[in-house]
Amino acid sequence: MALDVPRAAGKTGAMRTALAVAACGPRLELALATGQGAVGIVALAGPTPRSELVMAAVDLLLRAAGLERGGIEGIAASRGPGSFTGVRVGLATAQGLAMALGVRAHGFPSLLAQAARTEVPECLAIQPARRGFAYAQQFSRCGGHLEATEEPRIVALATLADTVVPVIAPVGLELPPGTPLAPAMTTTAEALLALLAAEEKPDPSTLTPLYLEPAPATPPARNMPLCPPSRKGS
Repeated sequence: MALDVPRAAGKTGAMRTALAVAACGPRLELALATGQGAVGIVALAGPTPRSELVMAAVDLLLRAAGLERGGIEGIAASRGPGSFTGVRVGLATAQGLAMALGVRAHGFPSLLAQAARTEVPECLAIQPARRGFAYAQQFSRCGGHLEATEEPRIVALATLADTVVPVIAPVGLELPPGTPLAPAMTTTAEALLALLAAEEKPDPSTLTPLYLEPAPATPPARNMPLCPPSRKGS
């Protein structure tokens, strides 16, 4: 993590201090950019729940930059597909901070964030799905602009070694030997910062989950009886 981060100016004009939260991959990543181009990064992996780590990581970045939370001017978050819990944690953090601070925010698809990490003309962006599978979407780059060339889909991880398009995947996702790889130029959180900087009209309504599969468990509807009523008369 870079600690030499200059103090940002106030919340006027273009966003100069922005926070990015990427929580739906194998590791939790956060990045803080300031108006002078300095970026601080925190990347955490391990069994500790991300809900317990994310705000501690935010405060660590701010303290390293000599800022309070009120110094944040914009927020970006990955919205999935990916880890169900990670998606919810990242979006809840972005939503809470954006509402509390009254700043602009935007949610970006996690596969787009992966594609933004590389500069190759074509890539296959990957995010982890259930065991042995991954979410995949192909992108092309023309004149610096990224465009999806297909809808996101679910593929078996074992098939990625046979693809002819280079793969870009989050750090920590184990790919089969022989998988062609696109060189990563940034972390996922830094890619989110770049996407936010290019977004003309950040829209907080995009801070909603993007799922390709149903969640592993669906909570019961409120006031639903735990057992069906007995047919016997009282």
